[in-house]
Formats: sequence, structure tokens, C-alpha cells
Amino acid sequence: MNEFKKEDVLVMARAILMNGPIQFADGDFVTYLWCYYCDSELHGYQYGVEDFKHELSCPVLIAQDILTGNT
Repeated sequence: MNEFKKEDVLVMARAILMNGPIQFADGDFVTYLWCYYCDSELHGYQYGVEDFKHELSCPVLIAQDILTGNT
């Protein structure tokens, strides 16, 4: 079985979160937030990043769990 160094896993998790996984798109008719890792979207002007829901298998959620110790 492959074993990874803990330090390497933490660096990767931080890189995923710092890379700005949630993007803002503002078109003529549609404004939405989307994650380019899991392709989840949140439409509308009234929503913010705190309302965004990722897919359960999204690397963003896995990275958050690793960095908070919820593994």
C-alpha cells in the first residue's frame, strides 16, 4: 500500500483551498458561483460563498476535513 508523508498531504490540501475553487460567473442572463472541482453551481445575486454546497466527493471538502483533523 502507498504511504504518503503527512506534510505532503497538508501541502496538497492547502493548495486546493488556496487555489480559489469557487468561481464567480456574471453573464448577460445568468450570475452564479461554481466549483471547477465538482461542477456544483449556485445561481443568483443574493447568495454568497457561505451558502455554496459542494458534492460530497469534492476535493474541497476532503481538503477541509484534512486541515481540520476530521479524517
